[in-house]
Order: sequence, then C-alpha cells, then structure tokens
Amino acid sequence: MEFLILLILVIAMILLIRVTNKFDKVNTQLEQSNRMVDGLSHMLKKLQGDIDSLKGKEISSTPTTAEQEVEREVVPSPIPIEHPVETILPPVEEEVMIPEPIQTVVEPKEEILPPPIPSMADRVYQVADEVHPKVHAVVREQEDSKFVKALKELNWLNAIGVITLVLGIGFFVKYAIDQDWINEIGRVALGVAVGGIVAGIAHKLSTKYHVFSSVLMGGSLAILYTTITLAFREYQLFNQTVTFIILSVITVLAVCLSIAYKRQELAIFAFIGGMLAPLLISTGNGNHLVLFSYIFLLNTGVLIVAVRQRWLLVDKFSYVLTYLYLIAWIVLKVNKEYQADAIFFTSLFFLQFMVLLVLRYIKNSKEKSDVGQLLYITVVNFTSLICFFMIQANSMGTNYLGVIIVGMALINALFIVLTTRAKTAPIDKNFTYTLLAITIGLVSLAIPIQLSKVYITIVWAVEMSVLFWIWTRSKANLFRIGSIVLGVLTLVSYLMDIRSFNPTLIYDIEEDKNSIVDILPIVINQYTLTGIVILLSFFFIYYITGKKPVVEEDTIGLKSMQQPTSAEIHKVLTSLLLVLAYGIGFLEISYQVGARIEYPNLGVTDGIYKFFSLVTYTVVYAAVYLVFYKKKMTKLFYSINLAVSGILLLLFAIAVSSLRKDIFYFGEYSPAYFTLHLVAIGAFADFYFRLYSNIQLLSVESYKWVHALLFASLVLLSSVELDNLVVWMVSTEETYKAVLSDVHAYGYPILWGLMAMLLMIIGMNKEKAELRKLSLISFGIIILKFYLYDVWRMNQGGKIASFVVLGVILLVVSFLLERIKLLLKDKEEQHREQ
Repeated sequence: MEFLILLILVIAMILLIRVTNKFDKVNTQLEQSNRMVDGLSHMLKKLQGDIDSLKGKEISSTPTTAEQEVEREVVPSPIPIEHPVETILPPVEEEVMIPEPIQTVVEPKEEILPPPIPSMADRVYQVADEVHPKVHAVVREQEDSKFVKALKELNWLNAIGVITLVLGIGFFVKYAIDQDWINEIGRVALGVAVGGIVAGIAHKLSTKYHVFSSVLMGGSLAILYTTITLAFREYQLFNQTVTFIILSVITVLAVCLSIAYKRQELAIFAFIGGMLAPLLISTGNGNHLVLFSYIFLLNTGVLIVAVRQRWLLVDKFSYVLTYLYLIAWIVLKVNKEYQADAIFFTSLFFLQFMVLLVLRYIKNSKEKSDVGQLLYITVVNFTSLICFFMIQANSMGTNYLGVIIVGMALINALFIVLTTRAKTAPIDKNFTYTLLAITIGLVSLAIPIQLSKVYITIVWAVEMSVLFWIWTRSKANLFRIGSIVLGVLTLVSYLMDIRSFNPTLIYDIEEDKNSIVDILPIVINQYTLTGIVILLSFFFIYYITGKKPVVEEDTIGLKSMQQPTSAEIHKVLTSLLLVLAYGIGFLEISYQVGARIEYPNLGVTDGIYKFFSLVTYTVVYAAVYLVFYKKKMTKLFYSINLAVSGILLLLFAIAVSSLRKDIFYFGEYSPAYFTLHLVAIGAFADFYFRLYSNIQLLSVESYKWVHALLFASLVLLSSVELDNLVVWMVSTEETYKAVLSDVHAYGYPILWGLMAMLLMIIGMNKEKAELRKLSLISFGIIILKFYLYDVWRMNQGGKIASFVVLGVILLVVSFLLERIKLLLKDKEEQHREQ
C-alpha cells in the first residue's frame, strides 16, 4: 500500500512538472523571440548610423589639390554633354540611391598615387558585409532552438527515471523488511535519509539542470510525505499532532524551495502535500473547525507566493482542492447544527479567492484581462453559490440565502470600486463589466429567493429601470441587455402573480355555503400597486428613450449581439404601456366588482354586472386614449378605431340589455347600479364625434358606406338608450315587458324619424347629397316598419299619437325636399346667367 501511495505522488508530481514545463517552453520561446528582435533592431540602428555618418563625411569633405590632379590624370576626357554635371552631389534626405560603378579602362601611369578615398557606396557594402554574418548567426540560433526544444521534449526520460528509481528503492526496502533486516524505526530513518539524499542531489544539480533537479526534488518530497505517513499509520511512531506538525514543516520547506528555485511545480506539489496531510493522518474523528482553519492558512501562504511570483497554476489547484474538501463536508456532514459554520467557511473561502483575483488584476500591467481569468471569477462566484444552496438544502434551517447572495453582490461591487481606484495601468473594461454582470445577476437572483410573490416583481421592475438609466449614462451595452432581460422577467413574474388576483372563497360548514375572506382594499392592494410600479418603470424608460435617444455608435461592448435601439425600444413600449395600463385597471375592476357587488347579490363572483362593468371600462379607456392621441390620425388608425367601435357597441348593447333585465325584471341588483351605463353613453358620444370629425381621411369609395355604418351605429345606440331610459323611469317588475314592447312600437318610429330628419337637415346645410340619400332610405325603412309591423300591434290611442307624430315628421321632410328642389333650380339659373 505504501509503495502505491508513493508511486501516485511521484506520478502526480511529474504530471505537474510536465504541465508547467509547457508554460516554461512558451516563456523561453517568447524570450528568444524578444532577444532576436532586439538584436536585429540594434544592428539596423547601427547600420543606419553608419550610413548617416558616411553620407555626412562624403558630402562635407572637399578634395585637395593633389587629389584633383590625380583625378585629372586618371580619369579620361569626359564625353561632351549638353549640361555639365556637378562633381559634388546634393545631400539625399530620405533614400540613398547607389549607382552601379562605371568601369573605365585607364592606362596606368608610373606616377605614385596616394591611396584612394573609399566612396560612400563602398562603405555601405562594407558595413553590410559585417552585418550579414551576424544576421545569419541569429537565423542559425533560431534553427538551433528547434533542436533545443526537441531535447526539452525528452523530459519524459526524467520522469521514467525517477519512477524507476523510486520503485527500485521501494523494492529494496520491501525486501529488507521482508527479511527483517530493518525494524520500524530503521525503516522510517531510511526513508527520511533517502529523501534527504535525493533532495541534496537535486539541490546540487539545480544551478545547471533546472527541470531535472525539480523532478528529483519532487521525488524527495514524495518520499518524505510517504515515510512520515507510514510512521504514523503503520508503525505508530508519532502521534497525530506530531505527524501533522512534521508534514506541515515539509510543506513549508517545499514552498521555500519553490521560491528559491523559482519553480512553480514545486509550489504546486508542496500545496498538494499540504492538502493531503489532513487525509494522511485522519482517524475518522476530525474537527472541521481545525481542518478549514488549516486550509485557510495554507491557502493564504501559497496564494501570496503565487501572486508575488506571478504563478497562474498554483491558485487553480488551491481552488479545486479547497472546494472539494468543502463540498464533501457539506454533503456528508452539514446539518442544521453546522449551518452557521458552513456559511462562515464558504464565505471565507469565497472572499479569499476573490481577493486573490483582484490583487492579480491590480498588479497586471496588461490593458485587457485574459478570458480565462474572467471565466475564473465567474466560476468562483458560481461554485460558492452552489455551496450556499447545498448548505440550505441540507440544513433546512433559517433561509439566509437571499441575504448571503446580496452580500456576494456587494463584495463584487466593492471590488469594482477598489479596482477602478487602485489600478495604475489602463482600466480593463472587460474585467469591470464581468464583475458588474455578476453583481447584477446576484442581486436579481437574491430577490426571488429572499422575497415572495409580488415583491420580486416590484424589485425587478425598479432594477430594470435603474439599469436602463445607467446604460444611457455609461453607454455600456451590458446594462441594456440586463435591463431587457429583467423587463422580460418582470412581465413574466407579474403574469404569474395576477393568477392569484381573485376573491378567495372558503366553505362555511355552519352556513353551508361559500364565503369570501380577506377582501383586498380598492387600488391599495399588492397586485394593483405592483402593476402601477411596473407601469411607472416602463414609462420611465419610455420617457428617457423619447427625450434623448442613445446613438448606437457611442455604445460600448457586446456589439456583436443584436440589440434593439432606443427608437425600437420606444416604439415597443408605446404599445406595451397601453396594454399594461388597460390590464391593470381591468384586473382591479374585475376583482372589486366580483367581490363587492356580484358575490353579495348573486353568491358568485362572475355575473352580468361584472361583464357590463368591464365593457364600460373598455369603452371609456378607448375614448380617453383618443382624447390624448396627439398624432395625426391615419387611414389605418381610423379603420382600426371604426372596427373597435363597432365591436364595443355590440358588446355594450348585449351587456346593458341583460343588466337592465336583471335589475328591473328579476330584481337581482339595485337600480342605482344602472347609473353606470350613462358613463358608457358619454364615452360612445365622444368616440363617434371623433370618428365623424376625421371621416375625410377616407377615400371617395369608402365615404358613403362609412357614413351609413356610423349612422346605423348611432341609431342602434340611441334605440338601446331609449329602452334604458323609459324602463328606468316608468317600469316595474310587472310592467317591464309591456313597457319595452310599447317603446319598440311607438318610440322607435318617432326616434328614427327624428334622426332621419336631422340627417336631412345636415345634408342640406353641408350640401352633402349622400347624407340626404341616406335620410330618404331611413324614412323608407321607418315607413315599412310602421305600416307592416307596428300598426297591427298598437292600441287606438297609440295609433293616433304615432300617426300624428310620424305624419308631421314626413310633412316636414317633404317640405325640406321641395326646398331643396327650389335651391337647386335657383343655382342652375345662376349658373346659366354666368
């Protein structure tokens, strides 16, 4: 068993060395590349300096008399040209053009000439010849580095060698033990001695063979860890406390060696050994307070070293092993008794790793953080969050999750402030936005966990508007996305809330019926107030998008994601606000009428008065919307309003007729409730007035039938209201049907005749032939109805009154028609005279 543990430790250490060697290779390659670039840059600067100095010397120097005589004697007579060429060339500022040397055949003379002065071209070629071998040397060095890299790839020989050596020593020790050559103390002493010898050899080789010495040093640490563990478990030479102290000393020694050798793998191996120490000496009766205090102190020491040495792998191992311990303890041991301890240590480790990441970011000189580091921050928050959820699930104690998550959000927000103020290098917006996104997400998550029902929706709505306002100030698209997500969540949460917005009925055994309990106050209740808060939050966004839209070119971050612009958001909110405002009032009326009117009168919460109230509310809402509609009405908008008015009129006619019967015939409601229908009549009047005022928007083809439709709607509305008024004033339960029949027989012809006559007068005054035609058609319908249906149902007095009134109306209309003929005749005569 001991050999297996030893072998596992050595293999783990070798794997770590292999991983860190990859980072070393990358660093080595980067250093070599930097050296090559620096060497080439230095050579090029030297070459440029030599060229500049040569240019200055050649241009500034003037030939002596002897030199001029030599030139006259050596150079042949020049070829005659049209323009003489000056001997001294002007200085070239940007680029030196080296002409090809002209070879001339000159007969040598016996005169002794002074040595020629080298030209600028000769000096350039000479310097180039000097630099050329150096460039080739750099290239050869780059090619040789490939061979060195291949040699470094042979580190697996070191691994196999160490494993073989450890196995050999292990087999020898096992053989000696089997032969009873070595007692327990001797075995432990032998293991410590072997570990010390291997460590000494590693130290001796550390100056020249870094990788090999690291492998040997890791092997020595593995031998020491295994030896001390066996001394405690198998031979009981030390008690638990002494063993733990010895293992801790080995861990501290390993950390010091890693700092001295500047080898990250030794620090990782030391940390793993330190984390395994509690398991190696465990007897099954551990104290979690001591365990996690020890892990916290071990993490603190190793992480400080990792930050100072800029080692990136050490803290990853620390994070994984720490949370493995923590999660295992939460799953196996945590209950209600240990809830506080579990929350404390989870919070402590979360804070420890977040401080590490923030310190590393502050010390980082890069303008942008690595994606891995940003992901690391997210994973630390997520893992801690999972631990808190597991603690709550296992302990089943008081729910502190919401408060804890808000605390995590505040820590992230605090780190945003600290990093913004403490960072000397340019601030990395990705790092800041990552912390900000985590903060927003945690706050949004804490709300539904700690609060309940409508309070979640309220806080989300407020948070949505705040995030959108921050987006308009910072232009960071992260806030816009967060606001949109919260807006969707707010609406979904509100829809889930209003499912409970109904009167609560319970069965009363004594009275053998249902009864309503806890009727909510009017308007001042949680559902309506929640809706109002949501409405105000969306209206706030609607207002700021309409007042000062954000220019998309000025936004920052996440531009690869498709996002709605300020104009698009404003347009969507226009419709959303209308629907939301209507829905809030609709739900409030539905609840209050059902609980306060329907149930006391009918014993149910859904009756005709509730339906009539909702129809009336819809009519009033539509009319008020038209009052505040400031834009110019379009043809499409007019058509929509015309269709809506027709549908609402039909619903109103059905609802008011049913309610009238329930009040005045069945007596189920108080007659005072019937007053509500006058509100709907006033709303309809305003509705149709605006439709008539904008009828000129329609085309000529649509003008006639829309006039007819509007007139027919007014006739229907007036007829229904005539029924309502007469029944309301003179009807009783016994006379209800008779009064209604008389209204239909006597009242309708007179009402319709008056409306047709009014239409004729309007058509004459405005000279609208289509109105006069519509009036005549109406009179035709009235006369047919009167003689074919109404006359046969009237009594003698009714016939007299109806015939007299209708006859007067028809005579007036006939007189108006005659007048129209005369007016038309006069116009024709005036037209002929002109």
